[in-house]
Amino acid sequence: MAQGFSHYLQQVAAHLPDEAAQLVQGDLNLTLLDWYTDGIPAEEAAARIRRSAGWT
Repeated sequence: MAQGFSHYLQQVAAHLPDEAAQLVQGDLNLTLLDWYTDGIPAEEAAARIRRSAGWT
């Protein structure tokens, strides 16, 4: 996670459907910042979002 939060957001978005882009950049931004700070890998963050949204 040495490349910063913006890169982390891009990595999370890359593992989600296209319609999730607005969530990653908007509504989920603070949640993602918390996960980033806690060291949660981008792939795991995306998996959590997919499970929560029913995008399995």
